[in-house]
Formats: sequence, C-alpha cells, structure tokens
Amino acid sequence: MDELRTHYHYFSNEEGDGYEIYSCDIPEVKGFGETYDEAMADLRNNLKRYQEKKMEAQSLMETAILAYDAKDYPKAKAIWERLSSTDTDAMVNLGTMYVKGFGVAKNIETAFALFNRAAEQGHEVASFYLGGMYENAIGVNASKSESIRYYTVAAEANMPTAQLKLGILLRNDDVYESMKWMIRAAHAGESQAHSLLTYVSNQSTANDINVAFRMMDESSQRAKIESIITENLAPILASDGGGVELVHYIGGDTPEIWLRYLGACSGCHLGPTSTAGMILEQFESVIDKKIVIYLW
Repeated sequence: MDELRTHYHYFSNEEGDGYEIYSCDIPEVKGFGETYDEAMADLRNNLKRYQEKKMEAQSLMETAILAYDAKDYPKAKAIWERLSSTDTDAMVNLGTMYVKGFGVAKNIETAFALFNRAAEQGHEVASFYLGGMYENAIGVNASKSESIRYYTVAAEANMPTAQLKLGILLRNDDVYESMKWMIRAAHAGESQAHSLLTYVSNQSTANDINVAFRMMDESSQRAKIESIITENLAPILASDGGGVELVHYIGGDTPEIWLRYLGACSGCHLGPTSTAGMILEQFESVIDKKIVIYLW
C-alpha cells in the first residue's frame, strides 16, 4: 500500500465537487471524497476489501479444485457457480464440467457461454477452448476464421498448444504466420511441433565465419540465399519432384533461413540424416556453419 501508484482527477458537477482516485495496478478499484485525502483513504479501504475478497476467492478455488479431483462434483460446482459472476477461472472450470457432463447434465451451449464470458475478459484458456469448438464444430458451426481468431489470443498469451494449432491451420493460407507460430511452439517445448517442423544447424561446431557474407546488407544476403535455392538446391530436389521456397530470412550473427517444402520431398522430415541435411550442407558450403534452417 505504501508504494501505491494512483491517478486522480477533480470533478465538479450538479451533485457536487470532489476527487476520484484509482489504482494504476487495479483500475477498477476507486476512491471518492470531497478532498484528495478523503478520496485516498476511501481508495485504500476499497483496495483492502478487494484483496480480502480475492484471498477468500483463492481459498474457495483451492477447495473446489480438491473437491473436483476427489470427484465431489456437486461441491465443486456449487463453489464455481458462486465465484463465476466475477472469476474467469471459475467460469472456465464450470464450463469444463458442462462439456464433460461431470456432476451436471452435459450442456455445450452453457459451456460455450461460460467460455465466451471468460474469453471476453482475457482468459487465454477460454479462448483456446473456443478455438477448438469452432475448429471442430462443437456446439457451433465450424468456422476456420473464428478458430484462428481465438487460437491467436491464446497463442499470443504464450500457450504452446495454441501456437501449434495456428501453425497447422495457417499452413496453406499464410505460410509465414504458420512457420512463425510453429517455431515458437517448438521452442516452447511442444512435442508435436518438434515432430512436424524440421530444424537443422551445425552452429555449435562453427569455426570459420564468412565475414564477407555478414558484411552484406540484409537484402543482399537474402538475394544470396535465393540464388543458393535456385542454382544449388532446385536441380537436386527437382529430380524427385520436390523443391523448397524461401519464406523468411533473418540476418544477424546467426542467420535464420525459413524454408517451405514444395511437392514431393522424400525423407525431408527426417532431419540432418536426409534431405534436410543435404539442404543444410548446400547453404553451409556457400555461407558457413553458423546458420539455422527451419523447414516446414
């Protein structure tokens, strides 16, 4: 409380004059008074009540979770219903009960409404669930655009599974966005993203650095990458009816090359022991080993 960050304004209207002060950290909690000191005292009292209610809700939430895990669904439901007027976790947990039919009659419409309320208040898990409902036509008409919209909210909140979903859904529509999310999911440890996205690099063994390449501006570096694809890789991959295209290039000390497979590409997904390894070798022969290649 001693380091309370606030913002205030003075108001004057037909009902009187005074101050309104709110917490910068919890904007919904405000204090009012005829003087600044009175408004600040009111704010501190309201913040105290807010924290007390929050602690009570946390205790109730823990009790509900224990009850749910013990299959005491009526007790869990009663608590989550009580909290669901304001607590988004309670909304999501209650919605999950209606999806599964645990302790309640299965009701997808009610579940959707609860998830939607929570999502509107920024709950990323609720957004992820809505994305799944729109993707799989659960209680709603299937909508790829809506599933992408909701998955994006969850993905931007750093949910790896949502990032994976976006990577898959966007693959044929926006390959750059698809790869961006798939790479983020893989780096976050999402196992399926690891299996779908190919990553190859020998940067840990790099000794000789191609200084001339790194002195080029990024557009010139990109042109060099394109020439390697056209002159070195295309003839080799075309013999098997395949190919690659450059999706994105990030320069810097360790350049990143994002490639998309085209057509047939036997063994491409098997990493450095197969086609992906050959692709890496072609880039290393022209640049150096301090590069990273992603293939999708």
